[in-house]
Amino acid sequence: MTAKPRKDEIRVNVQPEITRLLKTIAGIKDTSLNALVNLAIERFIEDEDTQELIKRFNLDRLEDLDE
Repeated sequence: MTAKPRKDEIRVNVQPEITRLLKTIAGIKDTSLNALVNLAIERFIEDEDTQELIKRFNLDRLEDLDE
């Protein structure tokens, strides 16, 4: 059996209206709230402005610091 990759937990506080909206969208899309938020984070990271910051500050090398 293959082990799942380790995932960190991030907690955020959002307005109740946003929680309700995200849960509703997740239900409509037949996915979990967790999957929906992970997709939003992935899209944020892929955004052109975010990619520019990642390159400018060498953030793609953060994992090298763990070694």
